[in-house]
Amino acid sequence: MERGDIFVIYGTEIFENTLKLLEAAELAEMIGDRKRSVAVKPNLVTAKPAQSGATTHPEIVAGVLEYLRREGFENVAVMEGSWVGDRTDEAYRVSGIGAVCEKYGVPYYDLQRDSAREYDARGMRLRICDRPMAADFIINLPVLKGHCQTHVTCALKNMKGFLPDSEKRRFHALGLMKPIAHLNAVIRQDFILVDNICGDLDFEEGGNPVEMDRLLAFADPVLCDAFACEAMGYALSEVPYIGMAEQLGVGSSDLARATVVEL
Repeated sequence: MERGDIFVIYGTEIFENTLKLLEAAELAEMIGDRKRSVAVKPNLVTAKPAQSGATTHPEIVAGVLEYLRREGFENVAVMEGSWVGDRTDEAYRVSGIGAVCEKYGVPYYDLQRDSAREYDARGMRLRICDRPMAADFIINLPVLKGHCQTHVTCALKNMKGFLPDSEKRRFHALGLMKPIAHLNAVIRQDFILVDNICGDLDFEEGGNPVEMDRLLAFADPVLCDAFACEAMGYALSEVPYIGMAEQLGVGSSDLARATVVEL
């Protein structure tokens, strides 16, 4: 899969379609060495099931773990930190992702309990959790959904789960847009598999899910969020962190040059 590619698959067979999409994108070749450490990052913003439109479907996580196991990757971990008002361990249980990790024997790390240190994120000083920064390859599993402050949340904003709670609070105090962009200038996401099954297009905590039954794969988080923005009917100018991230060299928002592969 190249940076300008967009892979799309439709249907309700979430686990099976996840495997098909990863095989078509040749994820194993993107990761390379089977000894590399792989971090899988779902969206567990709150303790709600995926059907609410708030969190990543456990079938997607299962599909990713199954694929990685088949391809011989053993150094794999799932990691996430819920928003400040909720507990990650509760979201892990309620979402069903906990049961998936137990089935595959994959460790799960609650980043609300992780250590963190400060980085120079292209002109901003940001504190980021240690475990994701130590990973060799990051697989991001965001939900395409709305947000009460940023309109859209997908690949770029999902990296906020890699922050300690104190930094999450500071992001909101700073208005979210600029720090989200700078965060993505220092922490990379190598592969993005978007849960576009039934995200809530109005509110990040779910409650009004909209069925789309679609999975999307990207190698470029800026391209991913530009696609999400267009799909939800927003101009890029209405979601400033996308353009800011592009200016920082995180990726390209040029959908006209993208290659769409429908499976």
